[in-house]
Amino acid sequence: MTLSRNKEFNWEGIQVRVSLPSNYDPQQAYPVVLLNDGELDYLSDLSQSVILVGLIPENRLNDFTPWQSDALKEGAPDFGGKVDDYHQKLFQGILKILKKDYLIDESRIAYGGYSLGGLAAVYSLYSNNLPVTCIFSICGSFWYPDFTDFCREHTLMQSQSLIYLQNGQTEGANHSNRLSKAPLFASDIHNLISEKVPSAYSTFDAYGHHEALDQRYQHFCDWLTKEWKLT
Repeated sequence: MTLSRNKEFNWEGIQVRVSLPSNYDPQQAYPVVLLNDGELDYLSDLSQSVILVGLIPENRLNDFTPWQSDALKEGAPDFGGKVDDYHQKLFQGILKILKKDYLIDESRIAYGGYSLGGLAAVYSLYSNNLPVTCIFSICGSFWYPDFTDFCREHTLMQSQSLIYLQNGQTEGANHSNRLSKAPLFASDIHNLISEKVPSAYSTFDAYGHHEALDQRYQHFCDWLTKEWKLT
């Protein structure tokens, strides 16, 4: 299902795509899902109950990473470590614009993504005054250098948030660098977060990093539908 784009704009280098329910009522408050990388079609099962917002930065290797780090393989670009700036633009700029344009149910705002997009979302759990109530990560890149230590050493500030964590048991199977241990890093992060937030949803499937995207997003949609009591 290809979703319609009801509004599209650029905010300081982030392309924003908004998809409204087909029967959108401007007098009704709607939940919102903010999705890194903007692949909204994967969330089509939510499209009639939720305002979907795709977020596409100019450079995801910069905007979805928490600190600078060298590339994992020769010839690839390094990671820029500018997610704090990205979140400032998102939560202090883009989200405020959305609240002006649409009636939003502020008790049901979700933020997350896939791979580095999931890493960025989980990193935001350690920030103060996050204006969202649900964080989700699908195949989050928790192998990112020093991320496990960061989560272990810092206070998880958003302990009241709904949290969804999904990774694959065979992620990184064909790699020889730290990606080869992706499931171990992911398990550490799942455990660290679950210790702080026992209600966090944590699951591992049998797939590799780039496999079964439809199924993985469907699993998340089913979970969020239940948690938010969507119709």
